[in-house]
Amino acid sequence: MDQEKLHEWKQILLREIEGLQAQLAPIEKELKVKHEKLTAIERLLNLEEHPLETIATTRNSSNIVAKDKKRVADMAYDVLKDAGTPMYYKDLCAAIQQKGFEIPGQDPATNLIAHISIDPRFKRIKRGTYALKGWKMTRKRVIRHKTRGGGKQN
Repeated sequence: MDQEKLHEWKQILLREIEGLQAQLAPIEKELKVKHEKLTAIERLLNLEEHPLETIATTRNSSNIVAKDKKRVADMAYDVLKDAGTPMYYKDLCAAIQQKGFEIPGQDPATNLIAHISIDPRFKRIKRGTYALKGWKMTRKRVIRHKTRGGGKQN
């Protein structure tokens, strides 16, 4: 065989391999994203099977440490209600922790989302931002409900 012809075939095969690798790169990236989503779903399913229903919190009262059991969603509800405005999930997590409550898990903020996203008292108003379902939303702010007596709610 002619050496020139073999070099030509080699170059053709190298270009075909490069073309196939270029086609493979976005597929590998998409495959990685799908695996990450699958892992997240498996974690949520695991939470459904083994819910972190309660979280131990401590309160100091005359040198006695008492343990309360309070659900993650209940703590988030209380913090949002007190804030009176929607909150980004990481800020909400920080506010809960600032009040002395612990959210267990490797990533407490993600665990918080898992709990409030299935609770009917909350609604996601934009990516990562949550509000209480009863709040009326406008573009700029939350219109807070008035009490039955007509006074403003604190």
